[in-house]
Amino acid sequence: MKMRLNKTCCDCGAYALKHLECSLLGLDVSLVDDEIIMGCRQKIGVDLWEAAHNPIFTEVMTRYVPSPWERSEVLDLEVD
Repeated sequence: MKMRLNKTCCDCGAYALKHLECSLLGLDVSLVDDEIIMGCRQKIGVDLWEAAHNPIFTEVMTRYVPSPWERSEVLDLEVD
């Protein structure tokens, strides 16, 4: 992996997602660098927008039920 990535200091989320993607797909993480990260950020945004407007995905999310540990975490935050 290249040294001194994320020179703009605001792309850490995009880098994290792209590194996960590379790991899951068996790709070399050195493919991700500052020269292409803006395009990666834009693609992530488009992918999220498309998922939010996908009728199958939105239907599935209407039936989402949080797991017990997610519900207890929310309760813990409300108590604090």
